[in-house]
Amino acid sequence: MAHREHGLPGVSRFETVIKMTRASRAQSNVMQAAHPHRPSEPPKLPWIPRPRRYLAALFAMLMSATIFEGYDITIFHLATPEIARTFHLADPAIGLMATIVRFGGMLSFFVVILADRYGRKPIISATIVCYTVLTLFTALSIGVRSFTIFQSVAQIFLAAEFGIAVTMISEEFPDSRRGRAVAALHMVAFLGVTAAALTYAIMAESGWGWRGMYLLGIAPLVMVAFLRRRLRETGRFMALERARAAAGQERPAFWKSLRHSLEPFAGPYRSRLLMMAGLWNSIGLIGGPTVTYFSLYARRDHHWKSHQVAAAIILAYAMGTVGSMLSGFLMDRLGRKFTTSFFYLLSGAAMYMLFTSDGYGPILAAEVVTMFAYQAARTATSALSTELFPTAIRATGYSLCVQVIGQICWMLSPVVIGMLSGPLGGLGNAASLFAAGPIVGVVIVMWFVPETRGKTLEELSPNVEDLPPVIAD
Repeated sequence: MAHREHGLPGVSRFETVIKMTRASRAQSNVMQAAHPHRPSEPPKLPWIPRPRRYLAALFAMLMSATIFEGYDITIFHLATPEIARTFHLADPAIGLMATIVRFGGMLSFFVVILADRYGRKPIISATIVCYTVLTLFTALSIGVRSFTIFQSVAQIFLAAEFGIAVTMISEEFPDSRRGRAVAALHMVAFLGVTAAALTYAIMAESGWGWRGMYLLGIAPLVMVAFLRRRLRETGRFMALERARAAAGQERPAFWKSLRHSLEPFAGPYRSRLLMMAGLWNSIGLIGGPTVTYFSLYARRDHHWKSHQVAAAIILAYAMGTVGSMLSGFLMDRLGRKFTTSFFYLLSGAAMYMLFTSDGYGPILAAEVVTMFAYQAARTATSALSTELFPTAIRATGYSLCVQVIGQICWMLSPVVIGMLSGPLGGLGNAASLFAAGPIVGVVIVMWFVPETRGKTLEELSPNVEDLPPVIAD
């Protein structure tokens, strides 16, 4: 009955936390006295749900992470021909540049891991500042090397910001709305995509070119950094900190945390880590080729105009937004397994048609369906990635799955396609081979992924408020 007390009239949440803390500490002392040689474990303390008004404000403050991700990716998506022309790059060099830039996103793990030590709020606040500075440096780059380096480092902080944002949404929103909240966070990327596409239609033919697109993104970044001062730490991380304090434990040294960051996954969460990384790699074989090469494929190989490419991107990502929304609805109605498998298969079939079609109409339709299914599949996979790890390692687990191990295929596919485009007779022939990737993902989903619909994070990850032994050491 003590766990229900915070819901009774006349009992404040603060009083409830104090009572629960004292009770938990007393229970911990009794258990320690009975087993004096057993290491002290942090007691489980209550997680207090946030009011709806704050959840709306939280979403508004975090959606900028997705908007800027959509804007940044779309700049590279659209401006690849102009960037290649500026730096005189052939297909293999374009693929290598894209791979190096994407590698920066994998390094975001070393930023995200800090969110499991210092909290979500301070780290996500720092990422927006770093990304803003590097976006300015990208616009001012004087050669392909400086452009690649600045963009690669910028991806570290952009990917870290997005990963922590998804983690915060998953921890703060109620279980019944978690899938739709994650989907909505993905959906607002369309705002960034639209802004980038409209800017491209103007800048591509002007003297500013692709550099102007990066410069225009700086002012909104500064505004967001200012507004996020009102962001709060997540309730679940605060509960974890209270449990740590109640057990008399201190935060481990930073380098010790970094050295042991992978050890929690050597036990019960190792299979989940590998499983989710496999899913992200399989769907990455859709994202890597499409995002990197569609604009070049359409403009150079099929002679599209810049405004045609911009219109296609806007339409494709608009449908991608619909796909994310539909994915969130289906996840909460029919389950994660069905939703993920369906959109994986659809994305593979659509991408194959995209890179094997000739006419304007078929290519446009295939691009739209590919992005619709890809964004829907990405939304479903993202929800699973935050649901299958406990609070103490949730941000770390998400980053490892999504931004490190799960990015290997996304990162390597552009350079492999660039190398194969010559021997296979063109970009389309090389890229179409990767459409088989999602089939592997469907097998993983059907055979290994547990259904998470309607379950709390605590049910999905046992002992969610307990610290892993290596952290408690």
